[in-house]
Amino acid sequence: MVKKLNFYSKFSKFVSSINIMLLVFGILLSLSGCERISAPMLPDDGTSEAEPLTVMTYNVYVGSSAEPLLAVENLLQVPQEVANMYNNMIASDFPGRAAAIAKSIKASQPHLIGLQEISLVRRQSPGDRITGGTVPAEEVVIDFLEILKGALQAEGLSYEVAGKVENIDVEMPMFTDTGIVDVRLTDYDVILSRSDVVVSRPMSVNYTHALTIEMLGLEVKRGYVAVDATVSGVTYRVVNTHLEAFVEESRVVQTQELVDAFSQETLPIIFLGDFNTPAPDGTAYQILLSAGYVDVWQMDSQGTGDTCCQNDDILNEVSDLSVRIDQIFVRNLELPTSVMTYTVGDKPSNRLASGLWPSDHAGVVAHFVFE
Repeated sequence: MVKKLNFYSKFSKFVSSINIMLLVFGILLSLSGCERISAPMLPDDGTSEAEPLTVMTYNVYVGSSAEPLLAVENLLQVPQEVANMYNNMIASDFPGRAAAIAKSIKASQPHLIGLQEISLVRRQSPGDRITGGTVPAEEVVIDFLEILKGALQAEGLSYEVAGKVENIDVEMPMFTDTGIVDVRLTDYDVILSRSDVVVSRPMSVNYTHALTIEMLGLEVKRGYVAVDATVSGVTYRVVNTHLEAFVEESRVVQTQELVDAFSQETLPIIFLGDFNTPAPDGTAYQILLSAGYVDVWQMDSQGTGDTCCQNDDILNEVSDLSVRIDQIFVRNLELPTSVMTYTVGDKPSNRLASGLWPSDHAGVVAHFVFE
């Protein structure tokens, strides 16, 4: 569990503790990052001896932006803006989006999937935070992981949680039509493994360096999750992460932490994630290349690979993806001559009947054919 923060003692001079805590919630809800292209048929020429290895990374999007909240000029406006954000998250229809994401997964059937922004939202009514209470909210409003697992099962797929890291666990009050409600947001990064993949040595770590918002006394926790995964007799160290989105300095330090953590690893390494660093010029991206990691998109790709971002309400008719920040890197791996990479969830046919995109990001798939 991420340690709870004492907002009251440090910020008593503000109008009230509710305003500070709700502002924090807005920042946390904005953790997010998207792409385009049609998924090709997977290559199978019958000449490979080992089973092809397929991996995917997908930021599924919490469902709301913090921009309206961060733009307020009066803290008394904050509670309503947070309520708007909460309602936006509900309106983003994650159950429907999860069904669309599951269809993309079925089309590629990756052995391993790195998921970001897997959210658990809980509430307590009436809330006690506004009076300084500390009873945690436990009533589940929406559990992204359970919903996605159900959507995968509905598609006849069998995936298991191989590992996950808890990044942020923050609770705060929110104004509603019926009074004050406490809302709790917990954010995870998750690795799913196909049921025929043998996994072991799970590890979850929060980065030592976190974005610090001094005015709020807040550290925005992020981290990574890693597992060993064996496919066709070969064991890989698979890592999934979601690097800092708002401040490049924090993102760069986290990238170096990630590189250092696996510098002595001898197994083939696969990094999956929303790295929030644009290819090919982002500073964090260049750190990864300098550490010997290969961006597999550069090998045999189709389209631009852009993965971010659709509109905040994910209802834009024309895809707005314009940067490539969701990436797959490898190291300690002799790459085959055939590595097919493509994006998913970014074509008009992937949109829900309501017009929603599956996420504000596109997913990325890499398919390795070993001879």
